[in-house]
Amino acid sequence: MPKIQDTFSRLKGQLNDMAEEQVKERLVDMADYTTRISPVDTGAYVTSFSITTGAGRPRGKSSENRLKNQNPQVKQGEGFDLLMGDIAKLNISDRLASGNMRVTLRNNSPHARDVEDGANWRSSGYHVFARIRRKFG
Repeated sequence: MPKIQDTFSRLKGQLNDMAEEQVKERLVDMADYTTRISPVDTGAYVTSFSITTGAGRPRGKSSENRLKNQNPQVKQGEGFDLLMGDIAKLNISDRLASGNMRVTLRNNSPHARDVEDGANWRSSGYHVFARIRRKFG
């Protein structure tokens, strides 16, 4: 009987490891896509994304008093690095074990709604979250 229990425990651990890796890959893919499709002027929007589990304060930066026409690749890289830090803090294995793997992607910049739907602009907006939902569900 102990051999069966040992085998079961080992298999369960391997399945948990595989699930954790798949969740992490999906989150990294989402972070990469999110920052790549985000527009950049001052960089405030793309660096205001955060991935959380409901706790903590979402990241939000204003574009006020920031230099315009920033290098998109640099600012998108900064935004991606911030999201990677968020993912590293999630403790995915514990969340999977507890069955509580709900995470939230947010952008708490003051102008996030304008970027999304062009609320105060003459354009229709960039629809960043709509595009993310279409791709990742």
